[in-house]
Amino acid sequence: KCWGYNNYGQLGIGSTTNQNTPQTVNLGTGRTAVSVSAGQYHTCAILDDGSLKCWGYNNYGQLGIGSTTKQTTPQTVSFATNQIPKSVSSHGYSTCVIFEDSRAMCMGQLGFWFSGSVGTLTETLPEYLGRNTELSIDEVSTGYYHTCAIPSDGSLKCWGRNYDGQLGIGSTSDQNTPQLVNLGTGRTAVSVSAGNQHTCAILDNGSLKCWGQNSNGQLGIGSTTNQNTPQLVNLGTGRTAVSVSAGSSHTCAILDHGSLKCWGRNYYGELGIGGTTGYNVEYTTPQAVDLGTGRTAVSVSAGGYHTCAILDDGSLKCWGYNYYGQLGIGSTTQQTTTQTVDLGTGRTAVSVSAGYIHTC
Repeated sequence: KCWGYNNYGQLGIGSTTNQNTPQTVNLGTGRTAVSVSAGQYHTCAILDDGSLKCWGYNNYGQLGIGSTTKQTTPQTVSFATNQIPKSVSSHGYSTCVIFEDSRAMCMGQLGFWFSGSVGTLTETLPEYLGRNTELSIDEVSTGYYHTCAIPSDGSLKCWGRNYDGQLGIGSTSDQNTPQLVNLGTGRTAVSVSAGNQHTCAILDNGSLKCWGQNSNGQLGIGSTTNQNTPQLVNLGTGRTAVSVSAGSSHTCAILDHGSLKCWGRNYYGELGIGGTTGYNVEYTTPQAVDLGTGRTAVSVSAGGYHTCAILDDGSLKCWGYNYYGQLGIGSTTQQTTTQTVDLGTGRTAVSVSAGYIHTC
C-alpha cells in the first residue's frame, strides 16, 4: 500500500491523484511484496516470485525499463534469468538492486562506478556496478547524488557528489569511482544509509558514525558544522544502534533496547518529539521518540520531511510534514508526534519506506 504525493504516479495506483490514506497497489494476480523502497518520486518493490517492479517518475531511467517515460502502475524490470533480487534501494533519481549472488546493478541518474561525469550519466536499463567486474556487495544505499556500498569484506565505499563531504573520504571532491571510507582501526560496517547530502553507518561494534552535510544537525554530533570524515554519534551510555535511516536533513536510529531516537531538522515535526516547529528548530543530538507505553521500534524510515516506524506489535506510525497526505492518516495536517496509520482490519506492517513526500 502507498500514499501521499502522486503527481508522477509514484503510488502505483494507475492515477496521479494524491492520496492521504493507504492505497492498494496491484502487483499482479497472486503476487505479494517482500520489500519496498521509495525514492524521490518513484518506488520499487521486490515481489514474492523474485521479480522487481518499479513505477513513478522516470526522467533519468530510474525505473530500469529502457525508457524515460513515467509509469503510474508497476512495471517489471528485466534481468538475466539467474539474477534474483534480494534487496533494493531507491533515492533521488536512481535505483540499485543487490542479487542473491551479491552482485549489484543500478539504473537512473548515476554517480556510480561508471565512466563519464559524476551525476550526469543516465542508464535506462540496469547496469552492473563496475560494469563487467565481478563484485560482491552485501548492502547498498543510494543518496540524492551519491551512493555507498558495503562489500563482503565489511569495508565501506562511497562515490558520487561530495560537495558537503557526504562520501566521508576527507575531502569534498566528487568521485566517480568507489572510495574507501576510514571507519577506524579494525572497524567494519554492518549497515549504511545515504541521505540527501549526509551518510550514516552502523559499525561492527554497534557504534554509529555519520558524516557530510550538517547544517541542521543531521549528523547528531552536537554541532552544525559539515564533516568530511565519519564522526561518532553519542547514543547514550552503553547504547548501540541496530538500524539507521538518513532522511533529507534528519536522521533516526533504533537502539539495541528498541528505543527510537531522531535528530536534525524538525521544521515540520519530522523528529516526532512534539513541541514547536519552524525554520529555526533543529536538534543536534539524538532525541527520544515516544512510541507509546511499552512499545519498541523494529523498523524506521526517514523521508524528505516525515518519518515512519514499524513497532513491535506490527503497527505503523508516521509523523512530520503531511501537506500531501504522506502520513496516511486521512488528513493533510502536520503532526509533531507519532500517529497510527490504519492499514486495514487485522493488517500489520512488515516493511516501510518513506520517500521524499510519499510512503509505501
